[in-house]
Amino acid sequence: MLLLREVIGSNLRAHREHQRRSLRDVSASARVSLGYLSEIERGRKEASSELLASICDALELPLADLLSDASTDLRHRDFVSVGAQDVPADEVIDVDELDDELSAHSTELTLIFGQDERETVGV
Repeated sequence: MLLLREVIGSNLRAHREHQRRSLRDVSASARVSLGYLSEIERGRKEASSELLASICDALELPLADLLSDASTDLRHRDFVSVGAQDVPADEVIDVDELDDELSAHSTELTLIFGQDERETVGV
């Protein structure tokens, strides 16, 4: 299960790296220890709303934008694209589970790895 603290941490790290700033720089500006900021970015610690606001101020990132980005990321990670259709992630079947069933009905399977990456394999 994906945790909100992991998504928020990942987004904080992405914003910091996009600005080409070090953990040391941001931690000093936000008045949080370097180690604790690192733990937050890795999704290991859950930051309080006050601490998130301080980190966002240090990054010149509106807290609302961070939370909106996190919401969007959570929504997209809950779905997997299958063809032109979004399917809830919990409804996607593991390829290993399909092996016998596919053999009985088809001789080819198209694997979709991304928007433009497809591979057809025999089964």
